[in-house]
Amino acid sequence: MNEIVLTKEAMASLRYFCLFIGYPYSGHSLVGSILDAHPEVVISHELHVGRLIKKGLTREQIFAMIVLNSNRFAQIGRTWNHYSYAIPGAWNGQFRRMTVIGDKKGGKSANFFTNKSEIIGQIEPFFGLTARYIHVIRNPFDIISTLYRKSNRAEPDKMRHAVEKILKQIEKVEHIRRSIEPGCWLDLHHEALITDPTRTITGLFDFFDLTVPEGFLDNCRKILYASPHQSRHDIHWKEEEINWVSERLAKFTVFSTYTFDDK
Repeated sequence: MNEIVLTKEAMASLRYFCLFIGYPYSGHSLVGSILDAHPEVVISHELHVGRLIKKGLTREQIFAMIVLNSNRFAQIGRTWNHYSYAIPGAWNGQFRRMTVIGDKKGGKSANFFTNKSEIIGQIEPFFGLTARYIHVIRNPFDIISTLYRKSNRAEPDKMRHAVEKILKQIEKVEHIRRSIEPGCWLDLHHEALITDPTRTITGLFDFFDLTVPEGFLDNCRKILYASPHQSRHDIHWKEEEINWVSERLAKFTVFSTYTFDDK
């Protein structure tokens, strides 16, 4: 499948356009795959819709690219960073009807829409759909730790650089949040998704006025870890670094309840 032409009938049922706003290594790919596995949802992976709008593509062209991307990603098992996010027995890469369409591009979307703030205001009139924004949240010490491990930056600035990068990202996300109607924005905690998938996935679909298909939750559980991976324990943290980060995070309400010692 090299191209897709969507009929007017296929697009007629669309109600919502979904965008992810957030941070690297926070769990966006998992949430995107869970959404894409619903028979009324199509979510592309890393397509970067904002840039496509900026390049001048039409609404119909972008819709077709989203559907094609979803299908191709499903064909390779929705594998990303050596992990398969495919939901067994579900609708990844396919749809029965389209109610929700969108793109999973979490971390870089925050940067893009901060620098191109005029485009986020164009989302609804451009697509002719109600926009919904998903903000996946994870313990920031885990996000920073993963960024630290994957960084090529040399010590002694490696930790400070990772911390400052995430804190700047949080500020960008909060800036975008203030421009969005509260009912159009969903904070989804990664830890809650792992420990209480029934409640979290049901809430995710409620956000789009969708019901959970029969057997869907059991299929999702098959790919979920038994407990959230605490990557903060994969590296050594100095006590002064923990205190410094905690103080910086305290001003952000959505992260203020997280601590380094969370279980």
